[in-house]
Amino acid sequence: MSEKLNVLVIGDIIGKAGRRALAEHLPGLIDQYQVDFTVANGENLAAGFGLNARVAEEMFALGVDVMTNGNHCWDQREFLQLIEEDDRHVRPMNFSPHAPGRGWTVKESAVGHKIAVVNLIGQTFMGPWDCPFAAADKALEEIPDDVRIILVDMHAEASSEKMGMGWHLDGRASFVYGTHTHIPTCDEIIHASGTAYQTDIGMTASYQSIIGMKVEGALYRMVQRLPQRFEAVERGGSIFATLVSVDANSGKAISIERIHIPPS
Repeated sequence: MSEKLNVLVIGDIIGKAGRRALAEHLPGLIDQYQVDFTVANGENLAAGFGLNARVAEEMFALGVDVMTNGNHCWDQREFLQLIEEDDRHVRPMNFSPHAPGRGWTVKESAVGHKIAVVNLIGQTFMGPWDCPFAAADKALEEIPDDVRIILVDMHAEASSEKMGMGWHLDGRASFVYGTHTHIPTCDEIIHASGTAYQTDIGMTASYQSIIGMKVEGALYRMVQRLPQRFEAVERGGSIFATLVSVDANSGKAISIERIHIPPS
């Protein structure tokens, strides 16, 4: 009989609004869905820009096991050292080879299942990064053969590039999902070879905002086309996350379900 593992994936957590929503609801979600392992994207944890040890520890204390990152990875200077010291953090595999930290990590669930978490960043509208498809192949070559469950955060702007990664890794990863656009998509699917896929998990933050930032500042940039500081909305956070059940022996996805908890 196959053994099922429940994995909860949380998209970009934006500042205080996102952290407060998780503090209120994440322990209950873990109990309700019998979650064995939790991954979250942490690149916007500290007031919307990067993360530091304090906010990271808040998330780990709530039940997050691994945090992925993206283009805001280095916004908080202390993170350059933190990612070297703590393998619960990963950054995009296709960053410069000089970047500190790692592009994948393997951690264990409470009952001892080994789970690999891979982080990638897209090229379209994102910057001059190395090829994410080649980086994904390299990560899968490096991950030990006894690791069956592989989760891949594709931090990218273009939905087509994310979908391409989903098909590129079909049958080789348990769940390929997108982050970065902060808008949840309803295209969750399990591909023919057993890989679950979703284009974007969505942000855990206030949706009374423009992708988590105060409307006034973001609109000023758009309308006036002049510089304006972005500020993260601090209250009224919603949680968007996705629950994937995986066969622990084969690493194939069994089911996928979007989760939404509106603001209290």
